[in-house]
Amino acid sequence: MSKVKTNNRTRILASCRALMNKEGAQAIGTTRLCEVLEISPGNLYYHFKNKEEIVRALFAELETDLRVAFGEEPPSSLTPKVFADFYIKTLDVAHENRFFFSGLLHLIRQDDVLATDYLSLQDWALDALAAVAEQAAKEGHLKIPNSKKRYRSIAINTWLIWSNWVRYLEISKQGDAISRADMVLGIEQIFDVLSGYLEPGYESAVRRHLKVVR
Repeated sequence: MSKVKTNNRTRILASCRALMNKEGAQAIGTTRLCEVLEISPGNLYYHFKNKEEIVRALFAELETDLRVAFGEEPPSSLTPKVFADFYIKTLDVAHENRFFFSGLLHLIRQDDVLATDYLSLQDWALDALAAVAEQAAKEGHLKIPNSKKRYRSIAINTWLIWSNWVRYLEISKQGDAISRADMVLGIEQIFDVLSGYLEPGYESAVRRHLKVVR
């Protein structure tokens, strides 16, 4: 693909993400996308056959960014800053792709390929979250659960908040813009769930860092 065509594809995806974040993925069709992009349907269909292909491409970028935010390797030490930043980076990804999480059920019901890709990412993320909790326990920051399966439980509770926080904000704020400070509140909610496990001094240090970044 030539550089010009690649740039056009990149521009289309960036514009589609911005428009869907603003108006919602369910409300946007290819006709609306062409109007906003000021391009012909033929130009759009050259890169993407339909809206589903656009959403899949956006999800692929989301997945790449999320894997980078999680990190290829566990950090050598989970300092309070590292622990807090881990969640901040991942929720930044959710914020940048909020259309996907607000319309998640609709999107995966409309596209079996996307549903499969999302479930694969979810399984990977749960394993990664459980590994972070286990590392925190090994470093003495988190009480070791009675069963190793509890690490999975911690991961699921974390993921439930993480993946639904955008939708909660959109419902609560009724059209008002969602700020980064709003997203940090989601991290604080995660730590409310983790507070029963975290060593008190460590938890306090993490929350102090969250107040600084908010």
